[in-house]
Amino acid sequence: MALTVKDILELPSGQKMNLLAGGKGLSRPVVSVEIADYEFAPGIAFAPSAEFDLEKDMEPGSFIITSFLFAKDDPSLILSAVQRLESMGMAGLAYKQIIYDELPPEVLEFAEGKRFPLFSFGKTLWFENIIFDIMYAVQFDDKVYLSEEKIDTMLSGHMSRSELDIILKGISLKLRPFVTVTYIAGNQLDAGRCLRSFYQIKGILSKALLVRYEDGMFLITTSGRSDRESHRIIRREVFDALGLSDAPDASDAPAPRNAPGDPDAPKSSGIRTGTSDVRDARELDQAFRESWFCYVAGMAEGRPFSGYGETGICQVILPAFANSETRRFADALLDPLEKSADLMETVRAYTSCGGEIAAAASALHCHPNTIRYRLGRVRELTGLPDVTDSELFMQLKTAVVIRDAAAVLHRK
Repeated sequence: MALTVKDILELPSGQKMNLLAGGKGLSRPVVSVEIADYEFAPGIAFAPSAEFDLEKDMEPGSFIITSFLFAKDDPSLILSAVQRLESMGMAGLAYKQIIYDELPPEVLEFAEGKRFPLFSFGKTLWFENIIFDIMYAVQFDDKVYLSEEKIDTMLSGHMSRSELDIILKGISLKLRPFVTVTYIAGNQLDAGRCLRSFYQIKGILSKALLVRYEDGMFLITTSGRSDRESHRIIRREVFDALGLSDAPDASDAPAPRNAPGDPDAPKSSGIRTGTSDVRDARELDQAFRESWFCYVAGMAEGRPFSGYGETGICQVILPAFANSETRRFADALLDPLEKSADLMETVRAYTSCGGEIAAAASALHCHPNTIRYRLGRVRELTGLPDVTDSELFMQLKTAVVIRDAAAVLHRK
């Protein structure tokens, strides 16, 4: 199961805490840890640039630590603050005994009645120790429940319902009805830095989760809405916070169709993504597969896709990639052409340009009749002399995608 308040008591810093009230709420899940002191002080005006919003920027499910500094001169403020934190869905609260050795009875009574765990700790325990212990435990749980081995099982389509249910209940992210998954990779991506920074992003841990896979990362976003835009907004929020705002988020624009060598093709920022369609949260494994397939399809075709639903024939090819017949189909068509660089170049331009001869000729800076002649040779060498133009295009396109996807997966 996900980290709970009870688990905190087993941590080095948690062992130095004393339970005061709310013991029946120790099973509350914990997703983060927050400090609450000046945020509750009356009459505090935050700088406009800070854009601080207590309800928005404090994660539901957070464990709160405080010194009750805001109530230094007025202990009556403690009850209203604890009531508000409980109503916001916080997991529990621990206060440092600097200003108050004891809390007002009405505070303890409220916490007990609401099953809201309330703790105290001494002056020798630092806030930083508690924060480190809790966040390390949260990240460790996520790594366990979404290890590379378990992600591999999801990507292969072999995860059982019971295995998936354990993951859904175990990760720190409390899933809302709908999810999307995005795979992020690239030679300019510092996955380690991103993962270290992610758990410090204010207001994001209740709607997103980042986990490492191979040289990249999977980003899970969750929302109560099934529209793509709500998930795109969360994804962009994470990208911006991690300094990935220049990454090509495929949801932002339609995928361009550029032929090989096209000088007008957009320049890569070094970051590649693949995003699933919006799925029911119970289909998290399918969302992982769609994200991975979208990423591989984009790498194979050399262009970003707006989401898995835009990958066309790859939706058929990639799920069947483990089948040896898939590779044999591509090899049977393309192997006879590999002795001729001109023919392979023509096939790639022709399939990249959607089967349009004029566009392929323009991309290769030659006459359309040259393309027609070469395609005639392709028909002869592949044993497809009598198929229609559309059938020829479809078979060549399928073979090229299979071959390029194999090259992408081989590099991983």
